[in-house]
Amino acid sequence: MKKIIEKLDVYLNNIKIKKKIFLLYFYCIMIPLVVTDTVICGMFIHDEEEERKTRLKNMVKSVEYMLSGDADKAAALSENIYFNKYINEFLNQEFSSGLDYYNQYQELLKDSLFESSLGTSNVVITMYTDNPTVVNGGKFWKMESITNESWYQEFTQSQQEMQMYFYYDNSQITKFASIRKVSFVRKLNRYKRDPYEKLLKIDLDYVGINENLVQSNYEDEVYVCDGEKIIFSNRYDMNTQQDFEKITDVRRKEGEYVEEFSLFGQELEIYAVPQEDSFFRGIYRHWPAIALLISLNILIPYAMLRPLRRTFTDRLEILNKTLSYRNQGKLEEIQGIQGTDEIAFLVRNYNSMVQENNHLIETVYKSRLKQQEINIARQKAELLALHGQINPHFLFNVLENIRMRSVLKQEYETAEMIEQLSIMERQYVEWGTDLLTIQEESQFVESYLKLQKYRFGSRLSYSIEIQQECSGYKIPKLSLVTFVENACVHGIEDKAAHCWIFVKVFTKQEYLYMEIEDTGSGISEAYLSTLRDRMEHASIEMLKQSGRVGVVNACLRLKMFTDGNVKFTLESEENVGTIVTISVPVQFLNREAEKDAKSSDC
Repeated sequence: MKKIIEKLDVYLNNIKIKKKIFLLYFYCIMIPLVVTDTVICGMFIHDEEEERKTRLKNMVKSVEYMLSGDADKAAALSENIYFNKYINEFLNQEFSSGLDYYNQYQELLKDSLFESSLGTSNVVITMYTDNPTVVNGGKFWKMESITNESWYQEFTQSQQEMQMYFYYDNSQITKFASIRKVSFVRKLNRYKRDPYEKLLKIDLDYVGINENLVQSNYEDEVYVCDGEKIIFSNRYDMNTQQDFEKITDVRRKEGEYVEEFSLFGQELEIYAVPQEDSFFRGIYRHWPAIALLISLNILIPYAMLRPLRRTFTDRLEILNKTLSYRNQGKLEEIQGIQGTDEIAFLVRNYNSMVQENNHLIETVYKSRLKQQEINIARQKAELLALHGQINPHFLFNVLENIRMRSVLKQEYETAEMIEQLSIMERQYVEWGTDLLTIQEESQFVESYLKLQKYRFGSRLSYSIEIQQECSGYKIPKLSLVTFVENACVHGIEDKAAHCWIFVKVFTKQEYLYMEIEDTGSGISEAYLSTLRDRMEHASIEMLKQSGRVGVVNACLRLKMFTDGNVKFTLESEENVGTIVTISVPVQFLNREAEKDAKSSDC
């Protein structure tokens, strides 16, 4: 027990005071009251739910009983007609003429049994037969007049003896009646040997049935559906002259009650949908008790705790917010807290600490800023040193070519070589920026290859392919020509056979690719790995070392330009050739373009 108490003390010492007050209020007051109130409110809600379910269920049963009653009346009427031998004999009789049919029809109407069979209910009775001698009119029609009707086709396919149908009829026959129809259809096949097929259709009073449903004054909405069709509803805005609505178009509410039932072959569903506010209206009946519970159990204890919160926790909250706030690296002093208690003493000590801390932060910030300026200056100096290394390294090889050409042949072409050299020298000397567009760099490459063409003659051929969308991208100056130079010096020079140099620049999958390929002497396997390592790990320290620095220089500047996001691929085979591939994410090239645009705007 003692250990439990000790652990509890440790826990309480590690939580905020505001939380302690809250825990006291929560565990000692709120939980017992909430449990009690939940049980009472749950009883209220349960009673309302059960009452609603019972109400909806009773409403559905009432609607089902009403519809079944109307259908049973139609079925009983069909029974009278089904067993009336005079009607059966009349439909099977072959009439000699229309006049003969009319006279026989009048005699049938005079028969009291015929009238009793038809009944007196508010329905429309129509009988159909395929007897060709029957004249359309009155209660008897030829079967051919309904062969195109949807209800007849469905009834024929169903092979049922009797069926209820709910359909929308806009034919000329019903132009003065309700377009929505409720029909009871039955075969008149009592006598199997009858020469003709006969069919009975009883059209019930759709408007009357729906009106009875409306006048039932149900508290909730009810929908009688045949599949998705709403055939009956107690809504006052239902238009019986329009096609049936769909149940999916009606707003569905939580808590609806659905029941299925069969009506002479038709599977129907009755949806009882409670009103939106039916549940709340039920709860409203108990609002005095609920309001009293809330007032006694929540509001009054909360009101008693407010003075304690204002004098104690509010000041601690101000202190907490100030401690967590940073304004440009500086802490803010706390203002407006009065008093002589422990909290006021703590605030005064905090303000004194803030003054000392802000002074220290300002001193450190200035020191770091100065160090950053020194680092930037050092990087600029190192970059200038890289520029200075390119001049003797590059011009040495170019001038050597011109010298050898002048020694071996005295030609006027030397003037052209000097012109190309001047272009390259001018491009090199102008270091106003370390960046050139790929289009400008390619012109520099072409000038260099023209000079090499004078040296090697027919031994050298070259091809430069620059993708159109790549010409505007900027790269470090002399980065591409350095690799071309290396291909000429180390690939073509030592090979007597005809050689090619291919320069390709293109984009693929958000990357810019620069390929320099030669068909020269290649690189030995032993030196290939060393060269790959120098390209991948190019640094200023390497440039300080003796030896060739052209490729290392270009690789280092490309790494600086792309923040290290550049890849070098070197593939070579002796006496076959070498391929150097440089890949740079296009986003870094776009970034430089945006920087140039901002600079021009300024």
